[in-house]
Amino acid sequence: MAEGSDVNYWLLILIGAFVLLAILGWAIARNRSRSGNEAPMETTERATRENYEEEHRDHERDPGSGL
Repeated sequence: MAEGSDVNYWLLILIGAFVLLAILGWAIARNRSRSGNEAPMETTERATRENYEEEHRDHERDPGSGL
């Protein structure tokens, strides 16, 4: 094997690390931009509570439904 091939491996490793960091940075930036679109916590909690109440009513009507 030629001596220059060692340099090629290091170059590939550096390029791969750079691409990996670029993808990671893009994913973090994209995730942060979406966080502003979340529903307020009260809305989420109210919807969860309503869902549990509905399941409870369904279970009371049909106890063998598997809940």
